[in-house]
Amino acid sequence: MLDAMDIDPYAKALSSAEKKVKQITYTPSRYLLQAVLAGAYLSIVCFVFWGLRQSFGADPAGKLISSLFFGVGLNIIIFTGAELFTSNNMYMTISTLARRTTVADTARLWTLCWLGNLAGSILVAAVLYGAGVIQAMPSDHALFAGAHHKMESSSAEIFFKGILANWIVCLAVWVNLNLKEEIARLTAVILVVFIFLYLGFEHSIANMGTFAVALFADPNLPLAPIAHNLFWATFGNIIGGGVGLGLTAWLMNKDTATASSAEHR
Repeated sequence: MLDAMDIDPYAKALSSAEKKVKQITYTPSRYLLQAVLAGAYLSIVCFVFWGLRQSFGADPAGKLISSLFFGVGLNIIIFTGAELFTSNNMYMTISTLARRTTVADTARLWTLCWLGNLAGSILVAAVLYGAGVIQAMPSDHALFAGAHHKMESSSAEIFFKGILANWIVCLAVWVNLNLKEEIARLTAVILVVFIFLYLGFEHSIANMGTFAVALFADPNLPLAPIAHNLFWATFGNIIGGGVGLGLTAWLMNKDTATASSAEHR
């Protein structure tokens, strides 16, 4: 017989969150490395995403193909066990509402994961710069145009696009938890993530990669609008993943959560 956790995405989410908390408690350096890797993986995929946009120019096919490609990044993170801040918005909200982890656990894990993702993004940009790739980019590259657009967006626009982005990203992770066949999992993640990319929503960790490359290309870029974007995108992502998916998943499994919490204690 299959174990309940093998087929129940809610049980998988609770178990995963508990393992994450144990890891930051007993082996924080290993957890930080996993977070750095997630930021690095997503940033290199983000760089290719903008490269595809540049290659296709105004051709509408470029938006379609680049948006489909981006889901590769989340698949790499899921299948390698790397730690992404935005999906942890869902995991930790579920486990904390179910009283399997605490608010302090959540704050500590989110902070460590966010910083690790940022470090990974900067690391990838530094390596690309060392390889001469960034210097070879034309001044009208799609990545620079995208970075400037993000820097010029209003707080409200970034915030609400951040909510939508991580609601969709966490939905992709949740769908992945419901599936067992690897091909199905790969395909589902790519197709769901496509939605937020195609609609141009704001993902804080993907933005880290975009801004890191832009800063290596032009160190004179002002930091204030970059910090502004990351702040509101992060805030929106927390709401999108924590409320849009985490809270709703907990509410839909509230009886299970209560019984599980009582048994756990």
